[in-house]
Amino acid sequence: MDSINASDPPPRITTTSTKVLSTKRAQIRLQAFLDEFENRNPPSKGGDKTVTAQLQKLNEALLEERHRQRAARKEH
Repeated sequence: MDSINASDPPPRITTTSTKVLSTKRAQIRLQAFLDEFENRNPPSKGGDKTVTAQLQKLNEALLEERHRQRAARKEH
């Protein structure tokens, strides 16, 4: 089994397929994945905090985009 070196860069998340989703669906799916990922890999048990932080930032950005889109629709 390979040992993990603290100086190694964090693993990269790569796509395996693509599908067009609304911002709302993307945010909901990402939140569900994040919840499951955090349950499987909690930081207290050595889970990768970097990946979790990146996913949380993406989730927050999607939520902000949903709010902007909703506000833009109300203006029209």
